[in-house]
Parts: sequence; C-alpha cells; structure tokens
Amino acid sequence: MKESILITGKNGLLANRFWELQKSKYNIKFLSTDKKKCDNISVFYWNIKDEFIDENALKDCDHIVHLAGFPIINRWTKKNKEKMYESRINSTKLIYKYCENLMIKPKTFICASAIGIYGLDSKGEKEEKDIVDSDWISRMAIDWEKAADSFKKLNSRVVKMRISLIISKESLFLKSYLLSMKFGIATLLGSKSRQISWIHIDDAVKFIDTAINNTKYTGAYNLATNESITQGELVKIIKKEKYPFCITLQIPTYILRFILGKRSKIFMPNLVAKADKLKKIDFQYKYNSFNKVIRSL
Repeated sequence: MKESILITGKNGLLANRFWELQKSKYNIKFLSTDKKKCDNISVFYWNIKDEFIDENALKDCDHIVHLAGFPIINRWTKKNKEKMYESRINSTKLIYKYCENLMIKPKTFICASAIGIYGLDSKGEKEEKDIVDSDWISRMAIDWEKAADSFKKLNSRVVKMRISLIISKESLFLKSYLLSMKFGIATLLGSKSRQISWIHIDDAVKFIDTAINNTKYTGAYNLATNESITQGELVKIIKKEKYPFCITLQIPTYILRFILGKRSKIFMPNLVAKADKLKKIDFQYKYNSFNKVIRSL
C-alpha cells in the first residue's frame, strides 16, 4: 500500500517536480490557498490567515512536506515581509496545531528552509552549525526551523532543508541567463568571482524521497552540491556548451543596489553552503557538476 504524503507550496517548482517524479510511488495530496484549484480529492483548501485547513487533507497522512513560502524576491515592503513570515512560520504552526488537535502524528515532517539562515552578508563556507541571527531573513529562517521542530512533540522525525539555489530548466535564475545569452549577451550581476551554492531540482526531489524513507535523515541539511561555482565560471560553462559567441556585460554592484536597494543582496549571494553532512550519509547526486546540468538541457 502506498504511503500518503501531504505537500504544501503547490505552485512551486519543487512541489510540482516531486509530483512528476514520485506520483507512482506515493499517494500525494496538496494544500492550496486557491479554492478554484481544490478538488477535495488530491488538492485541499487551507487559509493561513483564517487558521483553516480542510481536515480531509490530513486524514491518513504518513508524511508532511512543507514547501510553502511567499517568494522573497518580491519587494520588501512591510506588507510583503508580513506575508513572507506568515506563509512560512504561521503556516507551520497552523499545520502543527491541526495535527495536535486531530491526534495525527506524521512519521516525518520535512520543512523547507534556506541558506539565508546564515545571513545576507555572510561570506565563505558555512556548515549547518554556523547560524547567524544578523538580519530579518536569517531571523525568519531561524523561526521557521523552530516552528518545524515543534513536530518532535508528536514523535515525528523532523528534517529541515536549507535550500540553496535550485537549478532547473524552469527556474527563473537559469532561464534568465540562457535567454540573455541566446541573444548574445551574458549578464554578470556584480562580481564575477562571487560564489553560488546550488542544487539541481531532481536532486532536491531525491533528497526528499530519501529523507522520507531513511530514518538516519534528521535535523538540518544544507541542500547544495559539493561543488559551488563562481558567477564567472557559470557563464563560461554556458558559453562553452551553448552560446560561444556571446559577449559579457557586467552590471556593477552599486547599480544593483541603487535599483533594488537591500533586496539586491539576495541576487548577489557570496557564500558556500558546505554539503559535508550529505556526504557523510552518502547522498548520491544525479547532477554534481554544472557542466552536466547544461549538457542535459
């Protein structure tokens, strides 16, 4: 009999890719904030502000994968920041409240987090222990993980995914590079030497699947490959594999700061999320080099 998984963040790339690759293996249900998309069979309604979840979504639920979160690339207005926090922390608390009240004890609670937990201004290599409460992004991630840990009270195994940049042919990051280079211009945002930690979407799906089935997976993990890449190296690889004749246009950091303000920092990260913890549990990547990613497109 298939195990049942409840997933939030139905509109996100990772939730949809998980469904594409794992739908034959699991009975997958989704929570959606859009009533029009709810069929009350595989998609159920929830409203975080109204503190409502359709209880049928949680019925016979073996595992919960919480991927919902209002995107941080949106403008950092007071209202949007509240939505970002609410969609992450309040939503986690709401799921826990319903599970507790309905006496539902999922075997595993897998929760998204982010390498932003190390701080927007962090540089260099970061392990899971290197948490820094330095800005509102890092504090939000810390609060999110604390809310996820509440599920330990239900004897659930809690896995927290500190997700680096997710790469796929559908991701905005890669699509923007490929599109501009297709028309002859490789755009560098800030320094070409800045480090980018990344993971392919199929490896992120594989991590979730493995974490569901392997009880050794517990606590926080940097979801990244063993190989970070500089922005300059990334452009070189795409030029070599796809568009050799494009020219490079570098946009200085001060211009990005002028246009985007403090939000520019999320477009110019410069830290390496070390994946030693994944290495210790012998996680096998499908895409462990950026060359392989580009060749697969």
